[in-house]
Amino acid sequence: MKLARPLRFFPKTLLACLMMSSAAIAQDVLEHLRTTSEAEVSMAEAEGKLKRMDLAQKYAAALGNLEKSLATAGELDAIVRLREEQDSVKNTGEPTAHEDKVLVDLRAKYLKSRDEIDAATKTARDQVVQGTGKKLREQEGILTKAGKVDEALNLRKEGEQLLLQLSGGSAAVTPPLADDPRAGAVNPLPVMDIPEENPPVLENPFAIKGDWLESMTIPVTKQKIREPIYVGDRNKNIWVNVVISPQSVWSGSERGKFELHYANVFASKSRFENLEMSGDDRCHFYLKNCALISCDFPKIGWWRGQMKHYFENCYLKGTRSGLSAVSNNAIRAENCVFEDVVFPTMLFLQNQPADYVNDKWMRIVNSRFVKCKIPLSFVLLTRDCVFENCIITDENKKDDSEITKPIQIDMYVSNLQIRTKVPAAVTLNQKKYSEVKPGAIPTAATLLEMMAK
Repeated sequence: MKLARPLRFFPKTLLACLMMSSAAIAQDVLEHLRTTSEAEVSMAEAEGKLKRMDLAQKYAAALGNLEKSLATAGELDAIVRLREEQDSVKNTGEPTAHEDKVLVDLRAKYLKSRDEIDAATKTARDQVVQGTGKKLREQEGILTKAGKVDEALNLRKEGEQLLLQLSGGSAAVTPPLADDPRAGAVNPLPVMDIPEENPPVLENPFAIKGDWLESMTIPVTKQKIREPIYVGDRNKNIWVNVVISPQSVWSGSERGKFELHYANVFASKSRFENLEMSGDDRCHFYLKNCALISCDFPKIGWWRGQMKHYFENCYLKGTRSGLSAVSNNAIRAENCVFEDVVFPTMLFLQNQPADYVNDKWMRIVNSRFVKCKIPLSFVLLTRDCVFENCIITDENKKDDSEITKPIQIDMYVSNLQIRTKVPAAVTLNQKKYSEVKPGAIPTAATLLEMMAK
């Protein structure tokens, strides 16, 4: 790999630099280093991506050869799963979680080769980081000897941010943190106690004019919602439980939304599309094995307290959300898949993220994130999750407290980009995607298959 020319300062150039303004000195040095180092990193990553693409094509071809053997043996079900694996690799580069032995054996070779490519790319990136760090220290020394201490300190501060960006947010560029005895241990999460409700069946609730003010079980429906539905009435102390029958399909619209004012909703094996599913304090959505496409889940009302969403074995795609706070919104997700979701920034206010590691309602566990944009504050709510082709984004948290209490997030990653500064108290423990046990964390295909049964 051909590297960019190193930064050099000759005496006349250095003298001219020292006559420049304080900000200009550090900025010129930094921008030159940024340009050259980013070019080197981009070259290394491009080379790695080409090798990954070539490997994926070879793996897909090997799967095609394997299909012939399975066809000879009459293994139709295995062929179906093999083709799903083939399509997944062609489209995303990622395998499925199918556990057929012939697939597992061949997949292991693919993942091993891919890990070797990723390791080589990381080594190339680390070399750029080390070289850039050395050049920064040299320039800090030149400025310090010239009496430009403030400029040297400014260059160091900006340089550390550059090194963090070049390393992809890796904790390898910062010294390891000592264990803090104040940090709470990660314990098994409390089991979610979902109330059992069996209200009477109401045949056509969508014909109701006005609010829904009685508990009901809604029969299987395929319903377009064009006007708001308001459930329960806090002012009149009318609490409502709504059970949505399995295999229902609800679709929202610009005005169509489903608001809980004093209610709980229970749904399983149903599909919701383009629907705002919002609620006020103490209201709950309990959703199991549901598909939620382009849905939103905001907190409404002026009552202070949490609106709560529980997702189990759910597939969520295309959601867009804004700013949120732990005092207003609570989410518990287990064994879910989030695809193409833009997650909200979480405000912890006067609390520390580490205080929520064992919280019953503020945790996403054993789930898969695919092509998502996730603020770092939301990542801190996850535990043992997979992140595929995701971006950890910068965020505006001017009203939030500084993170000072140590917290570690274990995450399985594939092509993860970290585009924000990670606080010193936060450790993102990035594990290889290949370390995930087959079937341990669901895929979209497995959840949708489960829903159809």
